[in-house]
Amino acid sequence: MLVVAAIAAVELYARSGAISRLDLIPVSEMASRAVELLGDRDFVIDALLRSMLLICVSFVASAVTGVLVAYLMSRSWWVHRAFKPYVNVFYALPIFALYPVMVVMFGTGIVPIMLLAILFSVVIVISNSLVGFEATPTIAKKLAKSLEMSQSQQFRKILLPSALPDILAGLKLGLAYTIIAVLATEFILATTGLGQVVNRAYNNFNTVDMYAGILFVSAFALLANLALGAALSSFDWRRR
Repeated sequence: MLVVAAIAAVELYARSGAISRLDLIPVSEMASRAVELLGDRDFVIDALLRSMLLICVSFVASAVTGVLVAYLMSRSWWVHRAFKPYVNVFYALPIFALYPVMVVMFGTGIVPIMLLAILFSVVIVISNSLVGFEATPTIAKKLAKSLEMSQSQQFRKILLPSALPDILAGLKLGLAYTIIAVLATEFILATTGLGQVVNRAYNNFNTVDMYAGILFVSAFALLANLALGAALSSFDWRRR
């Protein structure tokens, strides 16, 4: 109801003439243009699918890397001491300031976009996963040792199930961070992609295409979060 009310308010405000069309257009025109763009093969392949693929690959890479690093940090004092300072200062680091270095090293293709997205999202996965691994009850660890369980058995049967709720929370945040990173990096590093479509439309004062691109971004972010939440909720033992 709140979303419908907000859409209706924007629609009426844009049609009232109280604001310039260069600043805002009715939601119905955004949706109409978005449907038209879906019929444009170049847009679908070079922009929409390309950005979605980059987001999916970067998210999977950050999820796997983040959980693995968090596990190693929870098991090794040396690894914990090596990585913890960087995890702590992550939010003060301007990750996007690294893009000139990425351009020099890898050019303006998909590699620097993926690397920046992974760097931007992996730390939040590490932080949440580490909280989960470190919160594993000591009695459970002692039980695993008394049963002479191997490292892989301890991970699969004790550590991972115990830490899973925190890992899932980190993955949801990591997805949001990945979407932000990929689209924001496409603004400055890419010649194609959904982020570059929005950027080009903005620079050319093409308000209709700009808001259509933003509508695609919003819809994809919403659907991706809902799908991930539904997929991961079945693994969260707290909801059973």
